[in-house]
Amino acid sequence: MTSTSRSGSGLVLGSVAGLVAALVGAAVYGAVIGVTDYEIGIAAIGVGVLVGLAMMAVRPTSPVLPALAAVFSFAGAGLGVFIGYAWEPFVNPGGSPLSELLPMAQEFPDLVAQDPVTLLFWAIAGAAGFSFVNSRVKAARESLAAPSSPQQDEAPTDYFKPHNPA
Repeated sequence: MTSTSRSGSGLVLGSVAGLVAALVGAAVYGAVIGVTDYEIGIAAIGVGVLVGLAMMAVRPTSPVLPALAAVFSFAGAGLGVFIGYAWEPFVNPGGSPLSELLPMAQEFPDLVAQDPVTLLFWAIAGAAGFSFVNSRVKAARESLAAPSSPQQDEAPTDYFKPHNPA
């Protein structure tokens, strides 16, 4: 791998990593809700942390990625809650899960509106994803902007010469 192919912004790879992490986090969060019948807010924040860590792993420099991390984290937490609500039709083989999914999708906004704390945890998940990736992007951009060798603008200081020869 040459240095020119390594100098990319990481936008595509970071976006793919964040999307995959959001889907994996949503599946795990949905399983937690489906098994326990409780929405555990820390698990929603965990989706945001997972997205942030996945996107940080590609060493991104694109300033677009923190916003994408926030969107992926928020959407992953929301999808996790939806999977948790839809858990019962999928584990019980008695009915058709797809026929029950459409009415559930129509009721989902009302269910979320009844519990604004859920939205708060989704927002915290988005903030977690944003902050992880934003700190990594800032550090990467600063390291690219920093000079690789010290500048020799000033003359070396002679510490043995008196400052005020009188």
